[in-house]
Amino acid sequence: MKRLFCLLLTVVLCLSFVGCKEEKTKEADLDIAYFADLGQMPECEYSLGTEPDKIETEYVKLAEEDEEYYYNIQEGKSNVLIENGTYKFYYKKDKKDEGIGYLVSFDTAYGFEIGTVILEVKEALGDFKYTEEKLNEKNSFFLLGAQNGSVIKCQSKKNTVMFVFDNNALCATAIYTNDWE
Repeated sequence: MKRLFCLLLTVVLCLSFVGCKEEKTKEADLDIAYFADLGQMPECEYSLGTEPDKIETEYVKLAEEDEEYYYNIQEGKSNVLIENGTYKFYYKKDKKDEGIGYLVSFDTAYGFEIGTVILEVKEALGDFKYTEEKLNEKNSFFLLGAQNGSVIKCQSKKNTVMFVFDNNALCATAIYTNDWE
């Protein structure tokens, strides 16, 4: 009887430890408001305000060193795009001296990997104020083919961070100056 009681007590004790397992929730390791005010995406070496010629020069050099390195420069009516497959940088032609005004990442940004579900991002934002809107041509002009999605915008004093979701999975992250729109 004592053995049975000890065995039962051991099982109950083990189950109680399993029940007390610490619940892990992903929290934003970074202070998004801080980086937004700085115009930075911590995983990117360039930030808002970076001189476009600097990025272009460095991309040309990388392409000369590695023939498989990809970059592209496209001039639109009012904006210029510099991209390398992972990042897209935009600046306004008439404000080139102000530097990059819109930066888009198709890789990890603010600690969130591509494919992160929208609920994880919202949970990690916690009390940080954000707005949510449907994906449209204006807030996703840099994407091709994304149609069924939403956008979370976190606005700071100077800049806006935007998480873009297609079918509830993160597909891009952007930061842009508040005067961009």
